[in-house]
Amino acid sequence: MSWLPMAVLAAGVCNQETDSKYFLSQWPESGADPEDILSSLDGKEFSIEPGHVVFRGDLNGDGIEDFIFNSRVGIGSSMDSTFAFLIQCRGYLKYSGGDYFAGVKVLDGPPKGGGEFKDIEIYSYIRDKRGRIRYKGEEGMTRPHLWQFNPQTQRYEGQSE
Repeated sequence: MSWLPMAVLAAGVCNQETDSKYFLSQWPESGADPEDILSSLDGKEFSIEPGHVVFRGDLNGDGIEDFIFNSRVGIGSSMDSTFAFLIQCRGYLKYSGGDYFAGVKVLDGPPKGGGEFKDIEIYSYIRDKRGRIRYKGEEGMTRPHLWQFNPQTQRYEGQSE
């Protein structure tokens, strides 16, 4: 019965009846390398977003691969892009937070607030008084912020700029 703790963790986050369902696939475009596609089904609404997976690993301590997806669709004049934190449920992925960030990094080690979900460091661009990104050489300067999983909301939450 070694699978029992994993099933209990997934059962606490996943609800097949009420969750919006997310799926990852790859799609080749005219001879190019396939790109990652994030599809979502929310009731009768179906959407797809091209982008790429930036993290594959266990976010919630159940031993099953979870994902962080970076969408190509959400990049605006701010140069931030959309990241989605996705927890693996049985047969689908569950959206567990995300937003517009300059970048993300999953932190190794135990979460600062306890629990099983890994902490995520998100990065915001440092901007001048006019809202333009500050640079050091050719690299945009960023500031880290800690995001943690909130069991009450079932989402990753934290500060950003």
